[in-house]
Amino acid sequence: MLRFGVIGCGYISHVHVNDIVNNLHGAKVTAIYDINKSAAEQMIDEFDLGIEPSKSIDELINSSEVDSVLVFSKNDTHTEPILKALAIDKPVFTEKPLATTTEEAKQIVDAEVKKGKRMIQVGYMRRYDPYYQELKQTIDNGEIGTPLMGYCRHFAPAPTTNDFQTSDVINDSFVHEISVVSWLFNDDYKSVQVQYARPNSTNTAAGLKEPQVATLKLKNGAIVNTYLDINSHYGYEVKCQVIGETGIAELPDMPSTRVHKDEKIYNSVPLESGGRFEKAFQLEFQDFIDHVSTGKEPTGPSAWTGYTVTFTANKALESLKNGQIVDLEFGQKPDLYK
Repeated sequence: MLRFGVIGCGYISHVHVNDIVNNLHGAKVTAIYDINKSAAEQMIDEFDLGIEPSKSIDELINSSEVDSVLVFSKNDTHTEPILKALAIDKPVFTEKPLATTTEEAKQIVDAEVKKGKRMIQVGYMRRYDPYYQELKQTIDNGEIGTPLMGYCRHFAPAPTTNDFQTSDVINDSFVHEISVVSWLFNDDYKSVQVQYARPNSTNTAAGLKEPQVATLKLKNGAIVNTYLDINSHYGYEVKCQVIGETGIAELPDMPSTRVHKDEKIYNSVPLESGGRFEKAFQLEFQDFIDHVSTGKEPTGPSAWTGYTVTFTANKALESLKNGQIVDLEFGQKPDLYK
């Protein structure tokens, strides 16, 4: 039984801990830390874990009761626990992003390369979504010919808080498209460009400027546009369409039951990503458990993937300042990730 130490007790932590306790097999939570002790205590009570909150990150990571560390804390606090876990050979599953700065992301990659084995998996869960996997298989099988361009949509009903910032559109939303598009097209990026669309007058977050339109160009020449809207009102929706030389492949409009009633045809739309990607969350974590618990290296999105996404996201923020195209060059990919 793999023993997890959990750092951070926010929304996504509840999603994952609920799955570990109720839906997955081969692992349990044996330690929890949050900078807000009461948040850790509430999670312990909610899932009847029968443990006491760890007093610090160091205590949790160094505990003899912890085999692997799960990092679910704020985006800009991931680097310290990841590096400390790596230093004592404890595998890490970290929610996205790997880090918020390119320098810290590269520092993590370098530390893992020195270990000579993969020990980190980053929570870009769309690669585990059955619909994205089917889309990937359709492309790889050549059913639509060579992929030429694509279109993505990432909509949320409202900002999660009134403190939601313009940069969060990139760092919390667009990073998922950055991760999955290169995977679907099997190529690295050449450039990124982000522009503002007409402002949404219903937006109540003072620090948020959106919608945004992001363009990724791959080295093979393919171009993919992503439309980002954090005030869609109607629900959380993700769309992806890939246009090939001989056909088009796309995700279903909404993977839920379609109802015909009262002169209408409609689908329900979830309000949070957990509803749309529930199965993907479970599959990614079970895969991590299955590999790590048997002494194998994790095979999900790697630290290198995390680094390239962070690199691209930061260049996207640079582009957002003036709407210009920004070139991308990640440097040499270490053999560990080839």
